[in-house]
Amino acid sequence: MLLTGDPNGLKILELMGWTGQVFIIPRASLKDIKDRTEINNPAVYYLFGKDESSTFENVYIGESESFYSRLENHDINKNLWNLAIVFTEQLDRADVKYLENKSTILARGVNRYQVLNKVQPPKNKLSEFKKVSMDEFFEKIQYMMSVLGYPLFQLPQSSTDPNIYSLKVGNLVASGKLLDNGNFMVLKDSEARVRETDSFNGGYAYVARREFLNNGTLVQSDAESYVFTKDIIFNSPSASAATIAGRSINGWTAWKDNVGKTLDENVRK
Repeated sequence: MLLTGDPNGLKILELMGWTGQVFIIPRASLKDIKDRTEINNPAVYYLFGKDESSTFENVYIGESESFYSRLENHDINKNLWNLAIVFTEQLDRADVKYLENKSTILARGVNRYQVLNKVQPPKNKLSEFKKVSMDEFFEKIQYMMSVLGYPLFQLPQSSTDPNIYSLKVGNLVASGKLLDNGNFMVLKDSEARVRETDSFNGGYAYVARREFLNNGTLVQSDAESYVFTKDIIFNSPSASAATIAGRSINGWTAWKDNVGKTLDENVRK
């Protein structure tokens, strides 16, 4: 959802079946959200920017019980950011501290951005039930970061890996790889179909395609096809397949290896 009419301005994303919200806030648009009730919610947030003296882009990862007031402080005191991505739901302080800790550990391990946090946030203990819930929430964060074109948690993969799968939609071909955590990575230069079925809207794949087109992850090659300009991680084989095909599709049976065996045959059986 665009709040200013500007595709590069303030946006709020919501997904079917998920009560969370994602705020994409250019620094210059911070004041545009000051009257929204959600700004007083606990949240985990990511500040992105570029240091011209470094080959890395920067990220600062934080949490707050009232995220707008924290972002106002960062607007005054931190120079190296131009975009904030904020994730909020019915969270409490323990939840966002857990998400902050998990985010900084994984972002440093992947090492695609320079993490500006000087001190590693402490690990916050949660009940078993809450931990499962927050791990699921973090999967949404990983997915949306990938959709938005910020591969903060995305490990680079080689397209020469022997475990590459292919998906064919008419004459179009996409390539990808199942990751150890169950996510699925679509590889750069994969093709996606332009045409969408009438029932294709509202879910992950629908949102993903629009974000990818907006941020340059998908570019139109011809009247029939888009091309991925970078590797992108999806939260499941089916989400990736639907984004490519423009329709609902079972990725476990659609993705096939070089001898024609499906993911389902190789992984689930």
